[in-house]
Amino acid sequence: MNLPRLFCRISLVWLVFALLPAIASNPSLRFSAQTPQVSLDGRLTHYADASGDLAFAAVSQPDFVQQHFKPLRGTRSLGYDTQAHWFRGQLDPELNAPQRVVLSIGTPELENVDVWVQQPNGRYQHYALGYYRPYQDRPIRTRLFALATDIFPGMQLYFRVRTTNAINVHATLWQVNAYTANETRSNFYRGGYFGILLIVVAFYLILGARLRDGVMLSYAGYVASQLLFHLGTNGYLPVLLEEDTQWFTDALPRIGWLGGSVCIVLMWDGLLGLKPRHPRAHRLFLSIALFNLAFLPFALMPWLVGAELLYAVKLANALNAVVFLVSMSLLWLQWRSSRRSELMVYFVAFIIPMLGTAINSGTNLGWLPWNIVTANFYQLTTLVHVLVMSYGLALRLQQLQRDKADAMQQAAMATSRAEEQRRFVAMLSHEFGNPLAAIDRSVQMLQIKLPDLAPAETQRLAQIRKNADTLAGFVDHFLMTEALDHGALLINRAPCVIRDTLENAVRAQGVEGLARLRILACAEGRFSFDSTLIDAALGNLLANALRYSPPDSTVELRAQRDFDGLRIAVRDHGPGLPPEDIEKLGTPYFRATTSLGKKGSGLGYHFTRRIVAAHGGTLRAYSPAEGGLVVEMVLPAPHPNPSPDGRGV
Repeated sequence: MNLPRLFCRISLVWLVFALLPAIASNPSLRFSAQTPQVSLDGRLTHYADASGDLAFAAVSQPDFVQQHFKPLRGTRSLGYDTQAHWFRGQLDPELNAPQRVVLSIGTPELENVDVWVQQPNGRYQHYALGYYRPYQDRPIRTRLFALATDIFPGMQLYFRVRTTNAINVHATLWQVNAYTANETRSNFYRGGYFGILLIVVAFYLILGARLRDGVMLSYAGYVASQLLFHLGTNGYLPVLLEEDTQWFTDALPRIGWLGGSVCIVLMWDGLLGLKPRHPRAHRLFLSIALFNLAFLPFALMPWLVGAELLYAVKLANALNAVVFLVSMSLLWLQWRSSRRSELMVYFVAFIIPMLGTAINSGTNLGWLPWNIVTANFYQLTTLVHVLVMSYGLALRLQQLQRDKADAMQQAAMATSRAEEQRRFVAMLSHEFGNPLAAIDRSVQMLQIKLPDLAPAETQRLAQIRKNADTLAGFVDHFLMTEALDHGALLINRAPCVIRDTLENAVRAQGVEGLARLRILACAEGRFSFDSTLIDAALGNLLANALRYSPPDSTVELRAQRDFDGLRIAVRDHGPGLPPEDIEKLGTPYFRATTSLGKKGSGLGYHFTRRIVAAHGGTLRAYSPAEGGLVVEMVLPAPHPNPSPDGRGV
């Protein structure tokens, strides 16, 4: 099925229905006791007061009415401006006596609406309505601007509208029962609409939090912003928030606008994978999100808003449009290259509200007639968008589950291969032990039986023993690490004298260690650890420090107690390491760029880290500003074992 073509056909049908009421002719006004309602659209005259200072007494003069009031062009909006707009209507119902009716005026987002209704005695009754007027003072406390009045032949109506929103002014006379029934029906439908949006928000919040999926969380925020926006434009915020109504009814839709702008940017960023695929677009989108967030103080404190801010708001709208165009273009390109069905669903899902926005803007600017289709088209497209997008996100969730299953399978295979490799190397290392011991014994026998060898041969035998000892140490360390990884080697903690441990480690480094190693600070007393393993770990650190620092420099050793436990630090005065090499320390067989020309396997730091981790401690390295390298191991104090009576020993 070609989804874009199907969507275009459906949209064309909607537009036809939207334009039909504009083509139909307006019948003459015939309002009687049997008529449930009659619209005054197309029967009103209009005057725009640019100064905004004219009073009703001046505007209602017959000469002024005849000279300035002009018939309105059907049911179209007057667009946006800051003028005061006056409307006049004269009724001629076919009634022999006055009849009680409800007069409803305008759309719910008009800010200030003043109505003057002629009384049978010729005087006018004034009513102050509008979004900014206290809800408690409305003649009829509903979301619409309505009042109850008696009508009679020849009665005149005047109403003035001052608003920064679109000037959509529509007047309707209702029988009281018909008005009640219409509002009940309308509230039921709109309540279902808001209920669906609320369920969608809760669903994606829970699902996104459960899956830790930023796309679903961002989409939940976007739908929540649409919910706030439509509560405002449909006049429900003053109904829900009677206290401090003006602040809430201003702030909440603005917060919804900002939240929607930020959430949709974050959603596109995650949905399209911009960070790895298009890093420049990723940075642009995050900058636009931060720019939108900068308006939050102005949304919460509207008295800070000045004329200059309006230019920034227009810029934000333009940037949000750029986000939409870039996102849809990238989405289309991804679909063209992969042909994944969910990408086309996303594309169609966001084309739908774009069309709704276009119809809504065209209606507010007066390009399209106002009727039941165009007035509700934006809300309908929002609902359809949510349903289509939910289908797309369901496909995405299915794809995420498949990707997770594939990743788990690949991880299991990689773990299996790594385990097989480790077993092979462990077996090989174990088999090296006997030949190395035999080599060492043979060399010792040669040294004993041939004491008169030439110095060159004696040196070669010593080098053979040294290399065999190095390789044997490597094998021992590797097998020890394997045992630690598989839990085959238990940590035998016992109280050890801290100073004795450090001095033994220094002596183990031989003549060079005694000449260059310095114990600058040492905590007194005992500390519980496995002396065999810690001796091996400390020996690795000292050997590395001696190997990678100048021969005439000292290596400093410190051991201190603190809140974290026992902290042992080894510092050399060599060239240090760059940050990118420090991050890789501990990776088996990794050797830094400064180790060129030096002997080593790249496993000493790895072995040490495993030993420290087996004690529950941490190992870190850093290069101070003055140079060199500091490697610090932190061994936590062991928890006391509980005694039979529940107290520690």
